[in-house]
This record gives sequence, C-alpha cells and structure tokens, in this order.
Amino acid sequence: MYETFYKDPQQGLKTGLNVEDIRQALSTETGLLWIDMWDIDDGDIDLLTEVFNLHSLTIEDFIMPNIRSKVENFKDYLFLILFAMDSADKTKGKINTSELDCCLGNNFLITTHNNGINVLSTIKERVRRESPIMKNSSDFLLYSILDYLVDSYLPIISEFDAMVDEMSDELFKDPSNETLKKIYLLKNEIMYLRRTVGPQADIMSLIARGEFSQILPSNTVYFRNLYDNLVRLNDIVGTSRDVVTGAMEAYVSVVSNRLNEVMKTLTIITTTMMPLTLIASIYGMNFKYMPELSHKFGYPMVISFMLIIMVFMVIFFKRKRWI
Repeated sequence: MYETFYKDPQQGLKTGLNVEDIRQALSTETGLLWIDMWDIDDGDIDLLTEVFNLHSLTIEDFIMPNIRSKVENFKDYLFLILFAMDSADKTKGKINTSELDCCLGNNFLITTHNNGINVLSTIKERVRRESPIMKNSSDFLLYSILDYLVDSYLPIISEFDAMVDEMSDELFKDPSNETLKKIYLLKNEIMYLRRTVGPQADIMSLIARGEFSQILPSNTVYFRNLYDNLVRLNDIVGTSRDVVTGAMEAYVSVVSNRLNEVMKTLTIITTTMMPLTLIASIYGMNFKYMPELSHKFGYPMVISFMLIIMVFMVIFFKRKRWI
C-alpha cells in the first residue's frame, strides 16, 4: 500500500497517482514526487523495481527489518535506514521505535515503514495544506521529515531521563528488588537508545559534509543542524547511561551498608548478651555448694552485676564508635 504526492510547479499538488502517472512524474525534472509505502506487497515491489529501478539489496532492506541505521549511495539514489521513536512506557521503562527507510533521488523520495509513524502523518497534513515543504528539492523534503523525526526524540528522551531520575531517588530512599529490576531495564534501554541515536548522528555528519551528490550544497547546512541536535540528544542519553551505571554500583553499596548495619546490631546484641549468658550458665550448674545460693541478697547481686556489665559494654562500644 502506498500514498503519493506530486508537486508540479505549474499545476500544483496532485495526490493518488497511478503507475503511469508516477512514470510521467519521474520523467519530468521540474516536479517533486513523494511516495510513502507501508506493508509492502508484491505489487509495491514491482513498482519499486520496474519504475524506480531500485537495486535488489535496497528492496531487501525495504522488506526485511533492520536493527541499525545506515546510509548507502547508489548510482541514481541515496538509501537511508532511520528510526522513529513513538513513546516511552513508564511501567516497563521501554522505548518503542519504528524503522523508517528512505530512498532519495533527484526528483523523488520514497519512504517505507511497517508501523504507523506520527511524524509522517504530520508532514502529510502540511503538504496537503500547500506547505512549502515540497516546493523545494527532494533533499529538502527529506530534511523536513528528518527534522520532525529528530524533534520527536526530545520529549521521549527527556521523559526517559526523568524515569532515570525517579529511579535514582528511589535508590537512596528505599531500594528493593524492584529497584534493581528497574536499573537493569533502564540500562538495557539506554544501550538501545545509544545504538539508535548514535549511528543516526554519524549519518547526518556524512550528509552534512557533502559527500553525496543527491544533497545540494546549499542544503547541507540543514543536515548539519540535524547532526547538532542528534549529538545533543546523544549526550543526554550518555549522561543517563552514566547515572544508571553509577546506580548499579550505588545499589550494591546501599544494600551492603544496610546488611552491615543489621550485622552490627546483631553483633552488639550478641556480644552484650555473652557475659550475661556466661553468668547465667554458671548458676545453672548443679553444684551443691555455691556461696551465693544461700546468700539472702545473692540473686539481686548477680542481676545487678549483669546490668553493670551491660552498661559498661555499651559505654565501651560508644567510645570505640561501633554504635
């Protein structure tokens, strides 16, 4: 399935083009054609191979899912694999992404995707309202799509960064096994974000340097702006990565300190009770002749002696700063 937009300088915007209209649009050098495809079937593949003469490797990338962004320069077009971020799931700490493949020619742009991408819907609405997006070259149309794409990253990454801050606060207040699970989930998602944002920044850097003939020299400044934005977002992700890495170490330290406090308390109680247990065990021996057994104040004296020992030991522990 696909949707077509064709901007003719004389006749204006046209939509709903058939195969013959697409052939005619490609034959003209003044117009600009944009085809957005999703759920590609055999008919779409025939269109891409017979009308656009795309390489078989490009068709394969269109069909098969990819896990990493890339850019490939072919004879008549430039092929890019990028990713759109949809939302952040607070309950699971997951970032949802959708693959967006772009094929840029001198007078056409093809975008393909399997999932719905809000950015494309926004661009289409602007095109229908006769926005100047399609009044320029095909590379400027690509820039406009990527600009919206990168702008959509910021609130999602910021929301994810806020989740990292919440996890950090929870870590030092009342850490639990759930906190450890959150740390591992956030760590995995940050690694995924780094693999998503970082390569796309590298791609924008290549385009901004003017290494591809499909990008007009006058438009490289726009892609340089995209590169700067992606680098800034990558820095935010890198900061979150450092926080999560430190959180894992902090979690171990907090749990160890808590265990040490428990062990210290138990040790103090045990050490304090040891002499009392010794005294009580002595008087539990079955000897007939023990002087204190027949003494009138023997029992109070022994109890008082036990209390004195306890007080002395507590004072000793405090002076040693063990409690």
